Amino acid sequence: MADAHMASHGQHSLCNRSKSHRLSAVYHKLRHRKTDSRSEEQASQPPIDQSDSAGSLSVVPSRLSSIAGVRESVPAAVIAEEYSSLHDSITSHVRRFYAPRSTYPGVTQTVIEHASTGVMVPWFQIRSFLDDRTTTLATLSLCITWAILSRSLLLKLGISNSSGSSFLPPEIVALFQSFSLGKGAITALNPDEVDSVTFALLSRWKQLSATLSHSTYVQNAFSHFDSRTTNIERALNDLDPLLSTYAIQRDDTHHSSQDARLSDLRYVLRKGAQFAFTLFGQSSFWKFDWSSDRAVRHGKAESQRNLGRIPSFETGMSYVPVLLAPSEIVIWPTLLRVMDSEGKSLQGLEGEEGNAFGEKRYLLDSSADRGK
Repeated sequence: MADAHMASHGQHSLCNRSKSHRLSAVYHKLRHRKTDSRSEEQASQPPIDQSDSAGSLSVVPSRLSSIAGVRESVPAAVIAEEYSSLHDSITSHVRRFYAPRSTYPGVTQTVIEHASTGVMVPWFQIRSFLDDRTTTLATLSLCITWAILSRSLLLKLGISNSSGSSFLPPEIVALFQSFSLGKGAITALNPDEVDSVTFALLSRWKQLSATLSHSTYVQNAFSHFDSRTTNIERALNDLDPLLSTYAIQRDDTHHSSQDARLSDLRYVLRKGAQFAFTLFGQSSFWKFDWSSDRAVRHGKAESQRNLGRIPSFETGMSYVPVLLAPSEIVIWPTLLRVMDSEGKSLQGLEGEEGNAFGEKRYLLDSSADRGK
């Protein structure tokens, strides 16, 4: 009986060992499959660049894919048409409402400086242009143009860098000014200081922001909810003390003509703000080229020809502008596309189609310079 019990116990142990062996085989098989699956998943993932000395993960620009629902960039032809239309609106406004002779004696320095803040033409030279009937209206056009374009770009030092004056939505400008990405504030289009990945990220942010705010700033532009309105009125108030000095006076309808003039000026400024938002919503980055090709042909150095160049805090107080001739001063710049959506600089490619918009206009087109 003991032998039978031992035999039974042996068969039971053998059965358990056989079952354990089968379970072990199944476990190893499942573990092998899980390991293979994890290896395949890791192999399918894009490589991670861990070369950043700070230990942060770098994003490869080419992997910043498009997001469904984001508004596409408008064609270059639309940019060219809107830019040309803005120039025509400024020119038309000046021709309709102003005369080349002041109706009041003596335009003060303060009035001129408020209307031309940031323009690298000294106030006394601007006054001399205003006093010259051949350049009065062109000088007024310059002041309006500068008031609009200097407030229109996100990545540009100057008036547009302030949320209290920009023609872009102030909350967008304020948010942008908080961006650092570990290398300090991003204040200008300088690929040497900011890498292409940063600009690629900014490109996506611009398009996303423009898409999400399209209803407020395009479909329902300049409603009570449009935060640009305050800055547009500030620009109008900066310009009007100078412009009103040269406004055409009609004795019988003085107030109505003034109302019409201010209404049209407001329309032009709003049109400029709309164009600024169009540029903001594009994947590319832009700048206005105020450099005078004529000054270069006349042998003047690069530092002497940049109308609108904003001096740094270190050199601003000591900067003495070189006086340019009226025929050398740009009053309408060329718009340049200087960086694409991946943060690639287009320097040297400005002459290619789709990268430059608008022909430069000068304060005085003398017969010797016309057509050059």
